[in-house]
Parts: sequence; structure tokens; C-alpha cells
Amino acid sequence: MGGGKPGNTVITLTVDTENIKPNEQSIKDNVVFTDNQSDPAENPGHPDAYVSTVIKGSSCTWQGVAKNGRDTINITDVAKKPVDGGADILEEIALGDPFDDPKVTAKVKNKAIVGPESYNVTFMINKNESQVYTIDPKLKMREKAK
Repeated sequence: MGGGKPGNTVITLTVDTENIKPNEQSIKDNVVFTDNQSDPAENPGHPDAYVSTVIKGSSCTWQGVAKNGRDTINITDVAKKPVDGGADILEEIALGDPFDDPKVTAKVKNKAIVGPESYNVTFMINKNESQVYTIDPKLKMREKAK
């Protein structure tokens, strides 16, 4: 793959756990996506506009971190949006244990796919919390790592 970008994508969901409230605008304002593919960081307040690049035939992992460094972010689900989901980029989505391994990994299809896929990421803050939050970023495919 050379000295460029990595082949497998890691998407990090950073949550401001001290300010997030269970309403749509608060969720959007207190969640930021970044990835290891040098995609521009998401504009706070617009996670629905964030697009991560994945590489054909590779894998994609979602992990959560708390802005305050004390709380834990447990990603409990990643799924294509049922309406207006767009392209089918992912297959074989594997959920980790939401408490002991709070990550989700998916296989990226090994054929070229054009256009974005919209999906939902569901997460909760800390193991003992019952409130779940859902946000809806996007993926796009690139043929190979640069």
C-alpha cells in the first residue's frame, strides 16, 4: 500500500458527554466524526454531512471516545439507513460487545461502488446509562489506498 493512507478505515466518534442532551440538535452539536483517511473533520452540528472514505475490499471500524476522557462511548449499532440509504458499500457488519468491546467493524465490498451510503450510528454513554443516541453520517468508496 506504500507510504500513503492506511487501507483500513477507522472512524472515531468524539462525544461531548458533559453537554449532550437527548434531543436531535444537542446530539448534532456535541458529536464530531474524524477518520484516519485524512478526510476533513466534521463541522460540529452537522454529523449528517460528514463523509468518511473507505477502501474497496478493506474494513471499517467505528470507535467512540469521550471529549472529557473519563466517560466511555459504547457504539451499539451501525446500519444502513432504511430510507434514502444510497449505495451499498458495507457488508458483514460485526458488533463488538457493547460493554467490553464497544466498537463495530464492517467489511467493505470488494467491487467499485459509486455514490455515498448513508448510515446510522447508535451509541450510549457509559455502561449503566439507558439513553441511546443515533446520528447519521455517510461513507464513500475509493478503489485503493493512496
